[in-house]
Amino acid sequence: MHLDIIFGILLTLNRQQKVTAKYLADKYEISTRTVYRYLSILDSNNIPITTKKGKNGGIILKNCVKLNNLFFTAPEKVTLLNLTYSITNEKIKQSVQTKLLNL
Repeated sequence: MHLDIIFGILLTLNRQQKVTAKYLADKYEISTRTVYRYLSILDSNNIPITTKKGKNGGIILKNCVKLNNLFFTAPEKVTLLNLTYSITNEKIKQSVQTKLLNL
């Protein structure tokens, strides 16, 4: 079991209204079966996840469990990105900027 992937799935569900198991499988380079196994782990830990089948189906994190406090506001994010321009090591600068843009 990879806790980093499970937490990543939770964060992805928090950011997006609805995703498919295929999307999560591709994003985390795992099988769709593993996605459902990890969703089961989240469910068994009282994380309210709903799945809908069909054309407009997907995996949804119920609104009552939004993790908004883990993320920066838009102005905070812009400020942090602006601060990264003062980093002299180009490799570190790119890494930090990429991570901030993915929040």
